[in-house]
Amino acid sequence: MATFKVFWVVLLMSQQAFFAKANSTKSLVEALYVFGDSSVDAGNNNNLNTFAKANIYPYGIDFNNKSTGRFTNGKNFADVIAINLGLPLPPPYLGVSESERYKVATGINYASGACGILNDTRDGDCLSLDKQVEYFNSTVTNDLQKHFQSKDEVQHHLSESLYLLSIGSCDYALNYFRRATYQNKTPVEFADYLLEKLGSKLKELYNMGARKFVVAVAGQLGCSPSEFCDEIKNEKVKPLSDKLPRKLQELQTQLSGSLFISSNPFNFFNEIRKAPEKFGFKTLTKSCYVVGQPICENPKDYYYFDFAHGTEANNELFANECFSGSRLCSPTNIEQLIHAI
Repeated sequence: MATFKVFWVVLLMSQQAFFAKANSTKSLVEALYVFGDSSVDAGNNNNLNTFAKANIYPYGIDFNNKSTGRFTNGKNFADVIAINLGLPLPPPYLGVSESERYKVATGINYASGACGILNDTRDGDCLSLDKQVEYFNSTVTNDLQKHFQSKDEVQHHLSESLYLLSIGSCDYALNYFRRATYQNKTPVEFADYLLEKLGSKLKELYNMGARKFVVAVAGQLGCSPSEFCDEIKNEKVKPLSDKLPRKLQELQTQLSGSLFISSNPFNFFNEIRKAPEKFGFKTLTKSCYVVGQPICENPKDYYYFDFAHGTEANNELFANECFSGSRLCSPTNIEQLIHAI
């Protein structure tokens, strides 16, 4: 563990140089705090007892050639958002030593691969959303209190930061589709159950000082390089993304001063499926990396990097669209959200 944390100190220094353009102008928000699953995990799972890790070659081949624990060849969705915001990449919470965490005031990444909204969604050890929010509470009550001179400064920091959640896929892939626990629930009932649990966590974050949220949930899980596309499975997942905007609107009405954006990868992927070449992809039915086989020559041509996770090109497409476009995130994009009063 100690060796890995030393590695992260060195790696964070190299990130500053590698992504220097992220700091070339004043940041648009105080910080970016990230919660979720492997879609945005920056290396927390490296510290956990789980097979769900991406700290080996060829993961990270386009991330300064370092396998950091990101489940892709380069930057993930949260990384691209951070760069667009003019911020350093948020380091993984478990990758920063307890004595050093108070020094980080530009955001932390709490995400954990193979975890979900529900506590019983997991494959080995992972940080459930409950645990991630608990760690964020520690950041607020311990680390930020040390960093800033007053509670007012802490609250200002929190209210002027952005909170990104990308979660829900594993609640289907590792839970609803595999176990009998929730088989008595229809897809609509299961989506409602997930959104109720998710809503309670968002309220907790709000009560700690969070105000501006970007929330992304499961996309078309029936589509993958090996299973392209199981529409029956897709239809079971679809209610979650369909119902998310209304749930977030309800929360925004209840929580004074809050602003929410929902990301709908389900519908955006339909556009990509119709004309992948329009978005820069030569194939949607093959992954760049298959265990035991040579890695592809040009990951940018591929939508999938491995059996389930997107390439950096995929992540850049989705992140940039949510940041400044109009087809993925609503009712506004991130750029509009951060300038909202």
